[in-house]
Amino acid sequence: MLKLQPKSLFVGQKQIYLPHCHSTNDVASGLSQNGTFTDGTLVITDYQSKGRGQRGTQWEGEPGKNLMMSLLLDTSFLDMARQFDLSLCAALGVHAALRSAGLANARIKWPNDLYAGNRKIGGILIENTLRESRLRSSVVGIGINISQNTFGSLQASSLSLEGCIVDRDTLAEQVCFYFEQYYLRLQQGDDLRREYLPVLLGLNEEREYISGNTKFTGIIRGISETGQLIVESELPRKNFDIKEISFCF
Repeated sequence: MLKLQPKSLFVGQKQIYLPHCHSTNDVASGLSQNGTFTDGTLVITDYQSKGRGQRGTQWEGEPGKNLMMSLLLDTSFLDMARQFDLSLCAALGVHAALRSAGLANARIKWPNDLYAGNRKIGGILIENTLRESRLRSSVVGIGINISQNTFGSLQASSLSLEGCIVDRDTLAEQVCFYFEQYYLRLQQGDDLRREYLPVLLGLNEEREYISGNTKFTGIIRGISETGQLIVESELPRKNFDIKEISFCF
């Protein structure tokens, strides 16, 4: 892989390329634990053998066919109560990069999965290190299917299957560029919810969900201040955390 040249101020300007690793998030977390790191450091690999996704799942991908990267950030400006705002920032940045690659039907599935229609095309895993009531640092892991065409039993897709032709280096540069745009706005205290909701998968649509052992029909109406999903349904509860509700496709 050639050295990337993102058109950003600091995100992705320092790069660590590994042909193979267990997980780019683990590598970035190790740098964070050492105490000194460059804000915006990019860790990128051709293949990770133990990539992790949301809810403890494993992120699997064929070597050399997908984008697998992590960004290491100094998020000490963020109060712990605002950590979901980083999730908004990451989702919107990657969504913008996918749109720039030509994926017109890109959507964000709450909280920060990336979809092409009803098929998953990428995911984001954020791991925060805390210091008292504030964040100290954050690792934003990003995986996007680019040219992989088979996914076993998973309901997934890739940019190539969606008719978008882009190489990994170019997409990585675009992710760094667009992520930084939203990250700078996050530092300035901008409310990103107004841009997040219009591209949220299922917003104001009647869909089926599962909570616990209960399958029900509901309509997503928004997200709470703390990032819970607000679903209108016949159930007595309306707000759900990430492990409390699943989409039915």
